[in-house]
Amino acid sequence: MRRSRWKESEIEDMLRELPKLKDDRTKAEVYARIYDKKKKKHWIPLFAGVASLFLMVVLASSFIIDKNGTTSREDSGSSGKLSLSESKEMADLERKDTSNQEKPSEDKQEAQEFSSNQAKIESKDKFSEMEQRKGEKEKTFEQAIYQDDLENASIITMGVPDDQMNFIVPISIKLKLKHHDESDTLNQLVNQMSDIDEAQYGLSDYFPLDIKISQGNDINTAHIDFPEKSQLLAEDTLFLHSMEETFSYNNIEKMTFSTEGKQGARFAHAGYLKEMDIPHQKNRTYLLYQRDESSPSFLVPSNMGYRDFEEALQAGKGEADIEGISPAIPHDLKWERISSNGDLVIIHLSDQAVIENSDETLQALEAILFIAKDFGFEKVKFENAPIEEVGKLNLTEDILVPEAPNQVN
Repeated sequence: MRRSRWKESEIEDMLRELPKLKDDRTKAEVYARIYDKKKKKHWIPLFAGVASLFLMVVLASSFIIDKNGTTSREDSGSSGKLSLSESKEMADLERKDTSNQEKPSEDKQEAQEFSSNQAKIESKDKFSEMEQRKGEKEKTFEQAIYQDDLENASIITMGVPDDQMNFIVPISIKLKLKHHDESDTLNQLVNQMSDIDEAQYGLSDYFPLDIKISQGNDINTAHIDFPEKSQLLAEDTLFLHSMEETFSYNNIEKMTFSTEGKQGARFAHAGYLKEMDIPHQKNRTYLLYQRDESSPSFLVPSNMGYRDFEEALQAGKGEADIEGISPAIPHDLKWERISSNGDLVIIHLSDQAVIENSDETLQALEAILFIAKDFGFEKVKFENAPIEEVGKLNLTEDILVPEAPNQVN
């Protein structure tokens, strides 16, 4: 053993020369410090052991589950059989999948069937529309009602205001009767006033009225009884014009008035009246009224009278600055001279007069017939006409003026 080169005395001397160190801790503190260090060192291995054990359990569980699953799938694949519940679930899934695949096909088939049915319906509608148009084309155009049309029939004519209430439009309904009784005309008139649908003709919703209409002292008199404070008494201008136009076509020559059964009625503009005569000769011209293209066109009398028949004819060609109103007589329907012989008026047409067998020409000729009627003529003769017939009118003969305009049925 090698001996140290330092002697003990020398070592002691060197230690004495070192600086003095002093520990102020007590024994208890030193012991507690040593105990804590030992305690920490014991927990570290314990924690590491627990963590290792937990990791082993997790790994073992995963391995077992994977092995069981693999075994289960291998067994199922090798045997080719499923449990009842599994088979049912698989069958349900297959049915749902098949249903989802077949549903678009069914929808497509339904759509094809609907399109086919729709095409059949549209084809049928087009055929019906073509047949209807064909029938309309073949049907003779006829707006006025003539004496020949009244065999076993009667006429009810109502004067209805246009949609702007500028004119009174006479519309006529032909009623088929086995035996016509003129005493029942007013009852028929009241019934038609209740039934008429003015809107479909482009007219104002005017009827029925809050009045009572009955026969007066004779068959040619109509009696009208007003309720107290009737609105018609305030709007008397329109009302009286409507009644005049209505009664003039229904063989009524006079109106008598009462209010709540008491004789007479006080009108806002006409004043107090007990009766009023119905003029049948007003010397008016005729124009055309049509609210829009979907509404029928009607012959409508003017609101003013004219000096003579020829002036009224010329006025029938005039443009009116009123919505829905147009000339009834075209400018190319020209005449050279007009003469009369009693109840016959003769119109000598110009060589340049355009006369065709069309609805437009027929309506123009009927306007001329009603102008003649308004001047008291009963027959009209057209001379130098380029054709012999327009509709049912024979231009080679004297033509009786119509009984009423604008047949709507």
